[in-house]
Amino acid sequence: MEIKELFKRPIDRNIQGVIKVDQDDEANVKQELDEYVVTSELRDHFEAFFNAFDNSLQTPTDDMGVWISGFFGSGKSHFLKIISYILANKVVDGKNAVDYFDDKIDDQMILNEMHAAASAKNDVILFNIDAKAKDTVGSDKQSILKVFMRVFNEMQGFTDADFWIADLERQLTEAGKLDAFKEQITAIDANHKSWEDLRDAYYLNKGTIKAAMINSGFSDEANAQGFIDTLSTEYQISIDDFAELVKQYIDKTGHRVVFLADEVGQFIGDSVQRMLNLQTIVEQLGTMTRGKAWVVVTSQQAIDKVTDIASGQDFSKIQGRFKTRLSMSSANVDEVIRKRLLEKTDVAEKMLEDQYSANAAAINNSFDFDDDVERPKYESPKDFAQNYPFVPYQFNLLQFVLTAIRENGSDGKHLSEGERSMLSLFQESAEAMMSESTETLAPFSRFFDGLDQFLDHTHHIVLVRAHDNPAVNPNKEKNPFALQLLKVLFMVKYVSNFTASLNNLITLMISSVDADRIALKKQVQDALDVLVTQGYVEKTVKGYDFLTDAEQDITREISKQEVTDNEVAKEIGDYLFNAKPGVATSLTYPKLNGRYVFAFNRKTDNIFGAQRNKLSVHIITPVNDDFLEDNDYLRASAGSWNHDVLIALPRSSNFVGEIRNALRIQKFVVNSNVSTDPRYQAMVSTRQAQQNEEFAHAHEQLIAALDSAEIYENGQSVSSEAGFDSRLEKAMKLLVDNTYRSLQYITVAKSEKDIRELFENISSLALDEKDNQAAVDAVLDYMRRESQNNAHITMESVLSKFNDIPYGYTDEDIQWLVAKLVAIGKLKMFYNGKLIDPLDDEYTTRDLAGFFTKKQAIRNLAFQIKEEIAPSKIKAMQTVASEVFGKKSFEADNDEQKASELKKTVKNKYDALITFEARPQEYPGHAVLQQGIQMLRQLLIASDSGAFYDYIGKHKDDLLDWNDDFLDDGIRDFYYSDSMQKIWDKGLNALRVYRDSNDFLSDSKLQNIVDEMGKLLRLQKLQGDTAVKISELNNDFDTLFTAAFDKKAAEYLAQIDEFKDLGLTRILESGISDEKVQDQLRHDFENKIQVIRDAAKNAVTLNQVVAKPAQADAQLEQLSKRIKQEVERIVVVSPATGDKHKNVDDVTKSVTPANTGKIKPKDKKFIKVDQVLRRGDYKLEDSADVAELTAEFKRLLEAQLSDNTIVTLQVD
Repeated sequence: MEIKELFKRPIDRNIQGVIKVDQDDEANVKQELDEYVVTSELRDHFEAFFNAFDNSLQTPTDDMGVWISGFFGSGKSHFLKIISYILANKVVDGKNAVDYFDDKIDDQMILNEMHAAASAKNDVILFNIDAKAKDTVGSDKQSILKVFMRVFNEMQGFTDADFWIADLERQLTEAGKLDAFKEQITAIDANHKSWEDLRDAYYLNKGTIKAAMINSGFSDEANAQGFIDTLSTEYQISIDDFAELVKQYIDKTGHRVVFLADEVGQFIGDSVQRMLNLQTIVEQLGTMTRGKAWVVVTSQQAIDKVTDIASGQDFSKIQGRFKTRLSMSSANVDEVIRKRLLEKTDVAEKMLEDQYSANAAAINNSFDFDDDVERPKYESPKDFAQNYPFVPYQFNLLQFVLTAIRENGSDGKHLSEGERSMLSLFQESAEAMMSESTETLAPFSRFFDGLDQFLDHTHHIVLVRAHDNPAVNPNKEKNPFALQLLKVLFMVKYVSNFTASLNNLITLMISSVDADRIALKKQVQDALDVLVTQGYVEKTVKGYDFLTDAEQDITREISKQEVTDNEVAKEIGDYLFNAKPGVATSLTYPKLNGRYVFAFNRKTDNIFGAQRNKLSVHIITPVNDDFLEDNDYLRASAGSWNHDVLIALPRSSNFVGEIRNALRIQKFVVNSNVSTDPRYQAMVSTRQAQQNEEFAHAHEQLIAALDSAEIYENGQSVSSEAGFDSRLEKAMKLLVDNTYRSLQYITVAKSEKDIRELFENISSLALDEKDNQAAVDAVLDYMRRESQNNAHITMESVLSKFNDIPYGYTDEDIQWLVAKLVAIGKLKMFYNGKLIDPLDDEYTTRDLAGFFTKKQAIRNLAFQIKEEIAPSKIKAMQTVASEVFGKKSFEADNDEQKASELKKTVKNKYDALITFEARPQEYPGHAVLQQGIQMLRQLLIASDSGAFYDYIGKHKDDLLDWNDDFLDDGIRDFYYSDSMQKIWDKGLNALRVYRDSNDFLSDSKLQNIVDEMGKLLRLQKLQGDTAVKISELNNDFDTLFTAAFDKKAAEYLAQIDEFKDLGLTRILESGISDEKVQDQLRHDFENKIQVIRDAAKNAVTLNQVVAKPAQADAQLEQLSKRIKQEVERIVVVSPATGDKHKNVDDVTKSVTPANTGKIKPKDKKFIKVDQVLRRGDYKLEDSADVAELTAEFKRLLEAQLSDNTIVTLQVD
């Protein structure tokens, strides 16, 4: 039986597979209605639509928008057209369109609503919006509005060529002049053409139109000319105007208007303006017509997807306007195809079911896909019979193919004006197989023939060239297998959820129920090899990819890019060393709780990534021809000089080719010329994505290859039952053990805290402590060797030495080891050239530890080997310690610490001597003190214990002699005796007092006491009774000096009292009548005289007392001046200070003695004798000399007299 005999209806009958909204001939319409399959999904859509429409017949509403969505070829345009037939109540072959559904829909309520809708007076406007959008439609802002306006005009019989002309026709109709106007057009036109023939060429017939307007009585000449002038201007219309026109039409005719616009979503695209335009149209029509104007649109996308075109825009309104939303699914299309096209006769269906039942497992097993997408197979014998000769997976996959080709591979955005439908593709494929036997199945390549004519050049030319290529078509067949496979690769090229792997391609090429997959696999693989070789197809990590003509050019350019083996090796190494998991480059050594972490260099095919470490992990890649056999690896990893762990990647690996090709693509992208061609840019982006995929796939293979990689260390293969990471860790540990042999010397982990403890316990530190003893000895041996050539060994050099092979110690290890040697006295430590004594109190343990651990300090830290102290020096130190410093024993166990211990005693004695030396220089023994200070200072500033012992050894006798002097001369006893120092202080004070009073004393006994006391106080070597003698003399001095002092002081105190009396007398005799003034003068004077008298009375030397009478005299002079000032202030009140109303006579009278009762007091003048009579000696031998001196004295005194002046002569 042939396939064509299986179907209930002829498979080759004429079916309009492409539904066009403008195809309305009765034969096509009858077939559409008669064969229209109402699936369960479509039944729901009919219910939803007509329920909403019926509601608008009952109640006014603005919910009059319907959005029909579905993928490319899903039947949405067909559904729209069927809706138009029903609403228009179209009569087809003597039968109303709605009546064709009476036996298709089993729900009477739905049928009732459909009949109600059909019975309503509906003016249906069905149109493809893209076809109606002319080039002159204008900007995006008005584009949809103008299309709606155009089809609305057309529905009324008006022209769709120009809005001005259509508007003229509308006005003529309303005026009842349209027929008259048309008659005038025909009469006026030279060829007597009708208005319908002329109106589209209105711009050539303006005169005829003007004359017809006038002759028909519609317009006068001026208005007619005005209309003709407007034809050259742009027609202005708003959405409100359009909605008002529709409303007027509805009100006038009583009809409803239904706009059915196909492919609106596609027309909107990504235009925000068009979306807003549609939103406003639907909103205004809903508001103005209240359900009497409907807008029904189709779109490949659901409305919420279309309104995603502009983020941030609010399209909630338009979604609200299209409340009725119908979505055509793939299941609907499948069902339509099965019922309308593939329905079988009863005999055929039974035969097919039996055929499947006999081979069900084999048939389904042959359809094997290795991607993650669920692709349906036959579910049952009935399913097999219903789908035959097609396979269930083909329905969904072909939908994706159609969408992908439309977007990427067709010539323009449409495959055709009406677009190819799924139904037509299945029919054409079935027709091509109609003469074949019933064992035949449709391979996926069958569907290509229905798409061939719509391919763009860059895809079509590839297939043409392949057909003509002898390698692809050696037998010059019409459709050779390799070409069929190439067509399949084209169809799935842009399908994102399909992987063109070898296995999947085999499945797509299955063409019979008893297909041999093994044989087919070879056939497919051979064909793929040819297509790849010829450049039509490219092998990728996912599978195979059809190459367009332009992509082939890019592929050739990529193949020209040179990629060296070193570049491939570098990519392999870079990835493996950085991947996680990958190849580790550090090892935490399993000792002392992971204290030791060894970093390894990264090395690939003898090329270092960065050489900072002593050990390396060395990856050997398959491109390295120096390693071909196991012995090559064994030799390379052997020898004491080798510090590498070798990793040998498997040589038979696909990742090398993928990496090389990815690097070629990378170079191509970098080196390619910048092009603005979007297609070229898209192809380059695709290659970049391919590059990433190939890198990713190669990287996966690299990680997988590690498990089978061989690892070598020290001339042997490192084997283990564990995985790669464990084997690598084992090899790295072996390399560390073989390289850092002295690491075993470290037995205890140490830190900065341990360094501080070394110096905290320095006085009790024992030399036999065993912590890390072997490592301590190793460092000391190194220091001794280095000291033979270098005076100082830096800390940095020690760190560098013991970080390195064969030690591998951490910095903390080394810092503690060196600190230990310093603490036990094996090393001298220098910072910035200055010797640091760890026993010096100047440094805390934290300071000392910081020298070893702080980076800045380490740079300036150096060491010397410390020499042994000679026994003679040790003995000298012990003698001096005992005799000079009284230290008979030591707490410390070694010479270093003993020196430090003694230094503390020296420091105490030195501080005491400094204190003594600061005492008065009249004290005895300062020379001895200074000598001791000098010698003890040298001990204290000794740079280390060696220098300390050296000084004591050289100056032992000097120190002992000094100590004898200090003791025997009584100096120590004096400075440690407060009572003796008080005796000395009293005697020295007595000498100072006598010295300051001696000029006024003449007591010889007192002078003798002072002389004797002075001799004793100047002694530098004291006797046992020296202090007693001085004390006795102090007592004698006090007795005699006090008596002499008091007697002399009394004389001077009497003089002070005389000056006081003189002053008080002068105040009384001053003539100052104001008692307050007198009291103030008296009080101030007495206070000052009292201060002077108290000072004289309390003075301890006569020098201080003698000066006091002169100070009292000075105060008397000051008092006299103040008295004079006060007297001068006592004057009669001047006229200027009196009453301003008194006359001159009154004022004159007021100042006369008769009126005042007062006499102006005389001035007083105080002079001393020495102010009148010059100082000097006057010789008087006889009475004549006396008379002469008396006369001179009299003359001088008289010279002091003047009017109204009293002179007081003061004789001291």
